[in-house]
Order: sequence, then C-alpha cells, then structure tokens
Amino acid sequence: MKTQSNSTDSSQDLLKEIECLAKKLTPITEIGVLLELNEVELRDGINTIGHPFRIAYFKGMAQTAMKIRERNMALAEAGSPAADEALASYLRKMMNDL
Repeated sequence: MKTQSNSTDSSQDLLKEIECLAKKLTPITEIGVLLELNEVELRDGINTIGHPFRIAYFKGMAQTAMKIRERNMALAEAGSPAADEALASYLRKMMNDL
C-alpha cells in the first residue's frame, strides 16, 4: 500500500525527471514516451499556468536557455555579430513577455 509520503516522493521524482529532460531540450512528446506518461495530460499540464508539470518543464528549459544566453553574452563581448543579434532577440523577447 502506498503511503502519502511515498506518493509525494514519487510525484517529486517525476517532476525532477520532467525538469531534467526539459533541461536537455527534450520535446514534450518524447518526455511522455520516456516517462510513460499520457501525452495529452502532460501537454495539458505544461500548458496550464501554475501546474507542477509546467513549473518543472519551464524550470529545466530556463536553465539551458540561461546557459545559452550567458555564452552569447561572452561571445558578444568578444565581438561576435551573430551573438549581438541573438542578444537583441533576447531583449525583444523580454519586452514582449511584459
């Protein structure tokens, strides 16, 4: 018989797995297959503001995005025109997210 604690631990483990896979830029469909989750329920959860699936997915994705932005900032400081363009795109995205 599952206890509440075991169920909570399982839920936390699942959220950590979703976060880890999102950090590796894994598409939602593949996350569902790899974790044997119903794709519709996973996708609905990720598309619902405040849902634990959404928080885990975006947390993982945001960690990778931050690393990419940091690398692009360093490249822009070194004079890379492509990195400058990427940074301008990030700034536009930030403004659109307001």
